[in-house]
Amino acid sequence: MMKNTIFISIASYRDSELIPTLKNMVEHSASPEKLFISVCWQDEKPDFSVFTDMGATEKEYSENNPDVIRLSYLGATLNIHFVQYYQAKGACWARHCCEQYYTDEDYFLQIDSHCRFIPDWDSELIEYYLSLKNDFRKPIISGYPPGYTPATEDKEEELHQAVARMVFNHFNDIDIPSFIPVSLLDPEQHTRGCFLAGGFIFSAGQFVLDVPNDPQIFFLGEEISMSARAFTHGYDVIYPNKIFLYHFYTRTGCDRIWGDHTTEKKEKKVVEKSWVERDKISKGRVRQLLGIQESDDINLGIYCLGTERTLEEYEYLTGIFFSEQLVDKALLSNTKPTYFEHMPASRDVWISQLYSDYYKTVDINKSELTANDDSIDYWSLGVFSEDNQLIAMQRLTTAEFAEQESVNNKNIYQFEIKLKDKSHLIPKKLRLAPFFTDCGWGETVEKVW
Repeated sequence: MMKNTIFISIASYRDSELIPTLKNMVEHSASPEKLFISVCWQDEKPDFSVFTDMGATEKEYSENNPDVIRLSYLGATLNIHFVQYYQAKGACWARHCCEQYYTDEDYFLQIDSHCRFIPDWDSELIEYYLSLKNDFRKPIISGYPPGYTPATEDKEEELHQAVARMVFNHFNDIDIPSFIPVSLLDPEQHTRGCFLAGGFIFSAGQFVLDVPNDPQIFFLGEEISMSARAFTHGYDVIYPNKIFLYHFYTRTGCDRIWGDHTTEKKEKKVVEKSWVERDKISKGRVRQLLGIQESDDINLGIYCLGTERTLEEYEYLTGIFFSEQLVDKALLSNTKPTYFEHMPASRDVWISQLYSDYYKTVDINKSELTANDDSIDYWSLGVFSEDNQLIAMQRLTTAEFAEQESVNNKNIYQFEIKLKDKSHLIPKKLRLAPFFTDCGWGETVEKVW
């Protein structure tokens, strides 16, 4: 029988908002005694008095394991695992540490250590989750919650009220997709999605066992890798139309691991690895998981994809071809769908309809071409950077070239250019030239990208 217990994972890195978050979460809970909170507390020194000062009482402590303490606060159980912040290894490593204290609770909640909660958030979340079970076998409630601004000496705490969904934004410099929040298209009902947010995940407790955090994912790529793994384990992401909690986003001036784990600190042997080293390992694992690269040196182990659904099915759902960084054109529109419901007729048909983050339709007037006859062997269409580095080249037969004629204007050829988003090569020029078998290249037409 379900007891409605909730296992709560909180990764906290030198965060002054941790204690206010814990207090607010427990005080706003409908059933504090059913909360089992696991905190990976990355800070300067293990002074557990910060927890007893807020009113928590000690339940269990051993000198043999001095960095771990179990506390009770208003009936909730707190497992605090202290890590000196120079020993930290990244966000997902901290979440992984939290998950070691999972003991078969009914539900799982993953948050960051800077949150605020609505009254009775726990019973409200469970009720909302159970309503989703009517339509989804394994729902995940996730997304970017509305923001809050902590109180200051001369200003009260401010809670924002916008609910959002997560949509594709762009590919970063190592081909991993990133996301942005946009408003729900229909605020009266939930929205199915493809991407979960690391700072807010609520699902069945089994999620901890099915999709545990990969401790080698440092930060970037956390959300897309967890999303792909969750989908292939049979889970579906839902963006709620109801607010359950708030998140502190700006955090200007707060301590971050990349400010502490620098190359200089590594050279002084203060930290084992710089954040740049961990980030490189992390990105390689994400690229491997998504099929962007294949390396015999990377072993994902238990942090691989699931077997209930495939990565290809996930690509169809997201509209993203990960290995080639191509996307469904609708993802570049203003409305930006959160998922694509229908499976394509075939893989080849689906791929043929995709666009890159860099895509363009270029018009060339027929009068600009000095030659266009049967003696042409083929046409070459090239895209170049400012310093004339070749980004992409396409050969067109005369028949293929003729097919580019505009439907609306017979005097114009229209070329649809699709490129991968590579930050180190920015398209600036487009060149079109005919090649003749007997005399080589003809006159080149150049256009500004």
